[in-house]
Amino acid sequence: MHKRDILVYILGTFALMIAMPLVIVAIGIYMPYPFLPENLMVYGICALLSLSGILLTVFSNIELLKKGKGGPAVFGSIKLMEETKHLVTTGPYALCRNPMHTGLILLYIGVCVAVNSLFSLIIPLMLGVGAFLFAKFLDEPRLHRDFGESYERWAERTPRFLPKIFR
Repeated sequence: MHKRDILVYILGTFALMIAMPLVIVAIGIYMPYPFLPENLMVYGICALLSLSGILLTVFSNIELLKKGKGGPAVFGSIKLMEETKHLVTTGPYALCRNPMHTGLILLYIGVCVAVNSLFSLIIPLMLGVGAFLFAKFLDEPRLHRDFGESYERWAERTPRFLPKIFR
């Protein structure tokens, strides 16, 4: 891994796993509009969603680095790090094709549950729409171009976002 890749990972981790949850907390503070009862079960759900999201995101990145020999910070012609050289279909990628996005959405929903502000749900909603557009129009065409038939077979049997465990 190059120094630039490490810097991109540090900045991406800060932005996506620290700064965005802080934005959600700020929304909860300045725009309180409770949508759930406050009880221990709700906080358990919050912890479960957040931890699941963090683990899914971290393990997805590890799998992409180890097996794909590249990183996630490639946005069409904007390549902040090296593109993956191998199609990754194992680990979290056996559950869904975009486990990093799914993990971040779970993390953000967990934080939204913790702050209990209906307005805070705009963040995971925006991420979900952005993730869908990114996957459909940038990531999938690149994977199809680079990995052809093996990508098509994987895409046919693997859902885009919702892991198989939920189907």
